[in-house]
Parts: sequence; structure tokens; C-alpha cells
Amino acid sequence: MTRFSIIIIHRNNSKRLQSLLSNIKKIKGQNDEIIVIDNNSPDNSGLKAAKNIRNSDIKFILNNCNAGYGYSCNQGMNIAKGKYYLLCNNDIKLKKETLEKFECSFQKSKDVGLIGPQMFSPDGNKMRSYGSRNPSFISQFDMVGRPIETKTINSFSQVPILRGACLAVNRDMIKEVGSYDEDFYFYHEETEWCIRINKSKNWKVFFNPEIHISHVGGGSTNSVFAHSRIEFLRSRLQFWYKLFPRYQFLLLVSWNIPKLFLDFLFYLIATLSTLGIVKSYKKKLIDRSAVILWLILGMPKSWGLPNKCNQK
Repeated sequence: MTRFSIIIIHRNNSKRLQSLLSNIKKIKGQNDEIIVIDNNSPDNSGLKAAKNIRNSDIKFILNNCNAGYGYSCNQGMNIAKGKYYLLCNNDIKLKKETLEKFECSFQKSKDVGLIGPQMFSPDGNKMRSYGSRNPSFISQFDMVGRPIETKTINSFSQVPILRGACLAVNRDMIKEVGSYDEDFYFYHEETEWCIRINKSKNWKVFFNPEIHISHVGGGSTNSVFAHSRIEFLRSRLQFWYKLFPRYQFLLLVSWNIPKLFLDFLFYLIATLSTLGIVKSYKKKLIDRSAVILWLILGMPKSWGLPNKCNQK
């Protein structure tokens, strides 16, 4: 039986894909498989890799549009043969013992459904890899209730939320709880999944600080940051609608959307007063402008990240 199905979600950056494939080939066992989901990379990096790599351990799904993160993960899991799945961004690096540590972690308890590692930036700094609190109605009010602090976890422990750059999944959990909710195109999909898993009868979400993974972060959205902010708000609205009662959803919208307009005015004044020299002000002004225009025009589905599937 296949042990791990390592599923890589890829869009653009041939060097990152080749680096990760080389990394995984070195650490995987004979009974592990690799699956690459390419979301119609404009640089043709997925197609080139599929043509150049002739290896029975690597399968390619070449989408003809940008299908979104959750949908792409589900594509990989639907064809995977492994007892466990490892869902990976293309900007991570795994250590030699990573798969063995994930496998041992699954064997610690029968209710281990999802495991996240401790992620580090390329320069060795710890990155936020989990959330120690579930999102609440109060926490979703910007500048009011969102907790910044995160409880430090030093041992294998159940957690409310994991960051989705690299997640190990128990195949049996999928059969009961289901996979990613494909209503979330990009952002919030892992948060909703973690909440759903922890609410289930037989499965829980865990964090293992002894598993270390390097993660660059932001690689797929840096060049289209303003577009990604539209996707973030779209998914956030979807998240509120699914998670909270209708009156709470309306209260969250009535606070956070007007605040977005106030943010725009603040960064407009800050950018003009500094003559556009402060890049952070200018960047935030641009992304607030894009999101506000999207809202004013009635939130067109085609706006957001480029080349999305099913645009209307």
C-alpha cells in the first residue's frame, strides 16, 4: 500500500517546483508517490515539468485555468493512493525525517486527522503555524477583538487552527469529514476545514512542533497582491456567512466594510503627505482601492486572482 501521497499545488516559478521535486525525491520512500497539480501556469512551468519528467512516481494534473487552492488539493486527494496525504505549497522545503515524523504522529492516537508542522522562514525565524483560538464573532471585528497573541505549544497537541502551507492528512478522516470546501477559492479554506474536523465525532486537528519545514510564503500572490486582497475579502465574507448566524454576519459586514473605506482615506492622506515615498502606505492604498472598487461594482465574480475557472 502507498504510504504518503505528496500533493504539490503549483502555479508559476519553475525553479521552486524543480527545487521541491528534487527535495522530495531525496526524502521519500519507495512506497510514497508524488502528485503535481498545475493551475495553468502562465510560464508553462507545470507543462514543461510534465514533459521533461518521466517517472512513474510523479503524476501531473494540468488544469486549463486557475482552479483555486482547495479545489486543487481535492483533485490530488481524489486520485491519491496513499494512506496519508501531504498537501504542499511549491515554496516549502522538507527535511529528511519529515515523512517518518508525520507517520509516527498519526500513530499516536486514533483520532489524529490532520497534522501541521512548525514552519520557519528561509532565514530560520519561526513562522506562525497554528492558531490557539477558534475564530469567534468578537475576534472578527477588525481593530477590536482579533487576538494577536498565540499560545506557545512545545509538544504534540490538539489545536483549533493550522496554517495550510503544508498539512498531513489521514485518508480515513476524509471519508467521514470530507475534504476542502470548494466554495472557498483562495484563503480561509484551511480554517473552515480545521473547525469542521474538530467538531466531528472521531477526528481532531494536531500541531507537532518537532516537525520543521522551511516556507517562503506569499510566492503565489506577491505579483498580484491587490487582486489577492479581493480574494481574501470574498473568502472572508463567505467564511462569516457559513460560520455565524445571519444577524452576526450582518453586524460584521456593517463594521468591517465601513472600516475598509476609512482605511482607504487614511492611506490616501498618508501617501499624499509623504509624496508616495513610503512604499508600505502606497501598497496599502492600492489594495484598498482595488477592493473598494470591487465592492462598488457589485463584487464581480471574475475579479480577483487571474485566469480563474468558471468566471461569470
